[in-house]
Formats: sequence, C-alpha cells, structure tokens
Amino acid sequence: MSASLNIKNKVCTALNRFRAVLSYLFHFIHKKFLFGAFKKIDEKFFKFLFVGFLNTLFSYFLYAFFVFMGLKAAFALLLQYIIGIFWNFKTTGTLVFKNNNNKLIFKFFLCYIFTFFINGILLNFLTKSFNSYLSQAVLVLPMAMLSFGILNFWVFKKQK
Repeated sequence: MSASLNIKNKVCTALNRFRAVLSYLFHFIHKKFLFGAFKKIDEKFFKFLFVGFLNTLFSYFLYAFFVFMGLKAAFALLLQYIIGIFWNFKTTGTLVFKNNNNKLIFKFFLCYIFTFFINGILLNFLTKSFNSYLSQAVLVLPMAMLSFGILNFWVFKKQK
C-alpha cells in the first residue's frame, strides 16, 4: 500500500513541476518577448492561446506517432482526438482556469462538439467565396474566442 502511495506522490509532484514549468514559460514569453503587450487583453485568454498552441503540438505529434506505428490516418486521427480531448481538458483546466474538477469533462466535451459544428457551418459558408486554407485561417481566432468564452463562462465558471 505504501509503495502505491509513494508512486502516486511522485506522479503528483512531477505533474506539479510540469505545470510550474509551463506557467514560468508563459510568463517569461509574455514579459520578455511580448513586453506585456497583452495586459489589456485578459491574461487568461492569452494563456488559453498559449496552452492551445502546446495542445496542438501534442496532438499533431500524437497523430504522427500513430501513423508512424502503422495505423490508418482516419484511425490515428480518431485516437489522437480522443486522447487530445482528455489532454486538453487537463491542461486547459489546470493551467488556464486553475480548475482540476474532473466532473467537468462532459461540459468540456460538449464545448468541443458545439465549436466543431459552428466551425463547420462557418467554414462551409466561407469556402463559397474563398479557398479552404484561407477560410479556416480566418476562423482560427474567432473560434478560439468562442471556445474561450464557453470554457470561461460555462465549463470552468467560478462557483459562487
């Protein structure tokens, strides 16, 4: 029993160190390279974008790993997406919203589904006038803002 507690403590310590490193990295980039330019914009939103960038890298490398291991692209994407949602839930919840309540995963998943459909509808509309690359590029920031709003005010809202 004490061996499993020891392992659990080591895992928790490693996760706390990982979070601390990411938090330090965010603040370093914000202060040194961006000169605090985003002070007028909610720092939480900037953290959301930063963590989103890291989550995107993680998801892509996970997808590439599955393809490298011989999985078909569609199955690799499915696995990457499932693992990615859980990864994003933990990183976004703890690093951006300082909330590690696992009971919120269902709301988080609903947020992903909703934004996916809104993105699809808008993409379908824009591709009638622009190419697919430009259409999705135009939607990246508005979709990030929509996701942030839903996560901030519905999924990870502060309990009174």
